[in-house]
Amino acid sequence: MIAVDVMGGDFGPGEIIKGAVLAADSIPVMLLGPEEIIVAELEKINPCWQANKNIFVHNSSQFVEMHEEPLSAIIKKKQASMVHALQLVKEGRCFAAISAGNSGAFMAASLFELGRNENIARPAIAGFLPALNGRYLALDLGANTDCRAEHLYQFAHIGAEYLEKTLKFTNPKIGLLSNGQEDSKGSKLTKETFLLLKNSQLNFQGNVEPYDLFDNKVDVVVCDGFSGNVLLKTTEAACEMMMNFAKRNESIDSIGKKIYCSVGGAMLLGVNGNVIVCHGSAKSSDIENAVKFAWDVTNCK
Repeated sequence: MIAVDVMGGDFGPGEIIKGAVLAADSIPVMLLGPEEIIVAELEKINPCWQANKNIFVHNSSQFVEMHEEPLSAIIKKKQASMVHALQLVKEGRCFAAISAGNSGAFMAASLFELGRNENIARPAIAGFLPALNGRYLALDLGANTDCRAEHLYQFAHIGAEYLEKTLKFTNPKIGLLSNGQEDSKGSKLTKETFLLLKNSQLNFQGNVEPYDLFDNKVDVVVCDGFSGNVLLKTTEAACEMMMNFAKRNESIDSIGKKIYCSVGGAMLLGVNGNVIVCHGSAKSSDIENAVKFAWDVTNCK
């Protein structure tokens, strides 16, 4: 079962619940939030929703607002829907927790409820981004805007471990996002990280630029959360632009579809449980994809 915090995001709870219901055709979902709100939305979607044995409702009397200070919010709101979702994962009642709400609060709650993996100083948001011949895993996509070299070094390890354990990659290729391929390129952070990765047992390919990523030079790219978030949003904008081009000219529609891909959310790696962070602007299709992604990830371990 996948736990879904329905109260977050720009379009919650309506779009969040709608997406979860779409996924519930084949996947059991637990919807968390004020019960009366959830039931009212379910009635709008389908008055006979209770006939679907894959839909469950968990009453959470509180929820974290998007504008709230993350740490303060989760300390004050012990009955918040995102906190309850993580508790269900901790208790083993759900395979994964999903939220499109306050990402800072969701990450902080994940640390409190699930704890860090051993030898991991900071969890990182990791997501698959599209490339010409498939996709690559990028981290950190926004959890840690200020990092030290040892943090990026750990990101490389958990990214490689994720691909090896869940997608059965053998010795995945690791790249370090920089402003040039040369060993001497980059900021103080990337230069220090380069040395750590070069002397590691990882299959380190060196510095990579965005062009290398789109050309599938590496399987995993590591960077600080600031750079990763810019990479993510630039990629999203480029995909949207390609789809708009495709709409104007049907002959390149297949190209647009090939470049655009979405799993609906990104994983929070480095915590003791499966956590999927969705974009604040997630719509029903994104939530549906996130639930399916969470189900696939947790069932291939």
